[in-house]
Amino acid sequence: MSFCPPIYHWFHCGNPYSGCQDGMRYILQPGKRPDPADESGKAKVEYLTVTVWPGPWSLEHTAEEKQQKAEFEGSQQGLDAAVAWLKERYDAEPDRWTHIPSILDCEPDK
Repeated sequence: MSFCPPIYHWFHCGNPYSGCQDGMRYILQPGKRPDPADESGKAKVEYLTVTVWPGPWSLEHTAEEKQQKAEFEGSQQGLDAAVAWLKERYDAEPDRWTHIPSILDCEPDK
């Protein structure tokens, strides 16, 4: 099992990245917020939000209680930590990701 997102520059340019491993779906989304150290409020700090959820439906059609989220620093080190978190989530609940119903056999959660 391996997660191979692009290098951090992809996210620095504002691009999200999504994928799946068995039944575990995930998305890494970049964001920016005001830098608390900057009194002018013009400087921004980058961060990554990672969300995982069980298939077969998209994130928009999966109940909030089935989703797990984490936030990481906006850097290559933050991306490496996000990938490690994804691996931990996958390894922690292998049955959750391998026993996913077919999209033809279930309804969306929301």
